[in-house]
Amino acid sequence: MVFGRLKDLLSGGGGGGGGGGSRSPAAVLAAADAPASDASSSHRRADGAAAAPSAGVNCYAGVNCYYLLTRAADPGCRPMVEATLDAVAAAGGLTVVRCWAFCDGPGQWNALQPRPGELDERVFRALDWLLAEAARRGLALQLTLTNFWKDYGGMPQYVAWARAEREQGARGGAGAVGAAAPPPPPLAERGDAFFDDARAQELFRDYVRRVVTRVSTATGRPYRGDPAIHAWDLANEPRCDGDAGGGKVARWLHETAALVKSLDPTHRVTAGLEGFFGAASPGLAARANPYAGAGEAHGVDFARDFASPHLDFCCAHVYPNQWLPAETGASDAARLEWARAWVEAHAEACRTQLGGKPLCVQEFGWAPAGPRRPALFRAVLGACARGGRAVEGAIAWAFADPSYPDYDGYTVYPGAGRPTAEAERQGVGGRGAGGVWPDVESLAALAEYGRGGGARCAAVAPS
Repeated sequence: MVFGRLKDLLSGGGGGGGGGGSRSPAAVLAAADAPASDASSSHRRADGAAAAPSAGVNCYAGVNCYYLLTRAADPGCRPMVEATLDAVAAAGGLTVVRCWAFCDGPGQWNALQPRPGELDERVFRALDWLLAEAARRGLALQLTLTNFWKDYGGMPQYVAWARAEREQGARGGAGAVGAAAPPPPPLAERGDAFFDDARAQELFRDYVRRVVTRVSTATGRPYRGDPAIHAWDLANEPRCDGDAGGGKVARWLHETAALVKSLDPTHRVTAGLEGFFGAASPGLAARANPYAGAGEAHGVDFARDFASPHLDFCCAHVYPNQWLPAETGASDAARLEWARAWVEAHAEACRTQLGGKPLCVQEFGWAPAGPRRPALFRAVLGACARGGRAVEGAIAWAFADPSYPDYDGYTVYPGAGRPTAEAERQGVGGRGAGGVWPDVESLAALAEYGRGGGARCAAVAPS
């Protein structure tokens, strides 16, 4: 999810949904110069043991709280972080919190990596503390390592750093002693250029090595052995618009997942893809994609991208009122029906194309707040439950303490469901985007889904 604005999701569309034959995901991945995956290979449980593809892994419900790291790095904000974790734990049934394990760039508040390769130990210790606090409440953190969008730096920041290095080299080095440094280049809104920039990728890999091999100052436990880490999430919503062949994202996911696995063989690895279907699944692309040619337009392909044996579970996101906006003529009822079908299509792909590798519905939400939000939660979670062992969990976007502004219109608040007056003034509700709505129903549906996890894991997956 990108904060504070709608994504430019319909750009670059066109063309037919699907096409390109019926090659298997492994064959398409091999064509992208990455080793073909064995569709029958086992994925790995959180405890590191090999699991049969259909076994399911600790079925769960959770919430996205992307902002926790930067708040945890500010002593004045730690009570808010503690209150947020307390509210998640108190909901009864929520066990996973997805949050960013990065914040890049000199202009970012509480940046973990203000300059390339330079990690702020103060912020790093905040991540140590955050993991320990989550563990104390019986929660696990799904840690995202970078972002396709420029929020919190992410891939656009790595590209800017790499370009700055090249420009400095072209000028012959750092310049005269005492000369003013040139201003940093502006960040692009998106990270498409990252997939063609070897230096940007190298900088990211260096960062990954530092994070994954970290030893916590709070517990003395290496991250790679910390049960408070639910999984490593390589990137939030990676795309590469213009790469119609789709090999760039798939190749990068395969190589980066292999790196993480070499550093940490215990935890599972995934990637926060939105889930658009492409040539590996022409039938699903034609009937399930929210708009024609989505996979080709954005350089992604769900079945191909998750074919890497180094990715242990699959992810998809669900945003019906963004991906089927009013100008398409879709009614709210049609959007809800599409959301159900979208989840079911991904469960089908996991069963039939990916050897039973399970699905996490990693983001889903509805904006603005209102009665349609609990309806969407029920639709998505019902589809997840019907998926049986093909769906391992669902993580709603996004959850926050009432003191945190509703920056994107999707925020779900605990209790009475309203932010504080100051938070409402700062958020989109205070700017006339529809206000907020008590989300008791939405949270109750999510918690109920989480409490039913054991039964879902024991269920026989649909054929």
